[in-house]
Amino acid sequence: MMSRQQGFGLLEALLALALGLMLLAAAGQALVSAQQAWRMQGALSRMQDDASLALHRLAQDIRMTGMFGCLAAETLEFTDPSAAQAFAQPLQISHAGNSREATLSLVTADVPGAGGNPDWTLLTDCLAWAQVHPARQLGSGTTLAFPLRRQTYRFQGDSLMLSGGGMNAVLIDNVRAFRATRVVGNDGERVDLQLTLVDPVLDIERDYALSVALRNRLPPS
Repeated sequence: MMSRQQGFGLLEALLALALGLMLLAAAGQALVSAQQAWRMQGALSRMQDDASLALHRLAQDIRMTGMFGCLAAETLEFTDPSAAQAFAQPLQISHAGNSREATLSLVTADVPGAGGNPDWTLLTDCLAWAQVHPARQLGSGTTLAFPLRRQTYRFQGDSLMLSGGGMNAVLIDNVRAFRATRVVGNDGERVDLQLTLVDPVLDIERDYALSVALRNRLPPS
């Protein structure tokens, strides 16, 4: 007797092909999902880094606002009337039209490495006198020199701009909202910052907030 040959029939082949396609589709979907999750995680990490950098710079300037040397502000003498007006309101917050858009203007100590030039220099002996002069001045002998500048943070377009010391630069891009609020509490004053960033490619939006205590006594806003 001749033995009958056995193998896969058409039905079995079609079933195997269908199962293979299902497994391939599932693997492809898992790969796409993993890639999307990786892209989203990367975007969120970049947004977190950008927000931390911007808020840290804001906090640094806010803490130094109103730092007018070692004598009381009432002892300051001004050689320029415009400087007296600026020092009278060292912290100004304005909202133009949209409550999510703020401009924060600060008269603050010049931070080393900030670039640009100071707007004023406070010269003092830290004992009896203190004078504010325009531009950069040098101390001599027992005279100390404190460089000061006006820093302005402005929400413009989709960027948070920083101007001061003759510079105007983008601090951070892809900003949807920026808000600053001066708050008076039982334990002192602070500035509450709110920053909303967006990733235009993945359409991700995240809110970041920070409260910064005012170290120096400032006039009422």
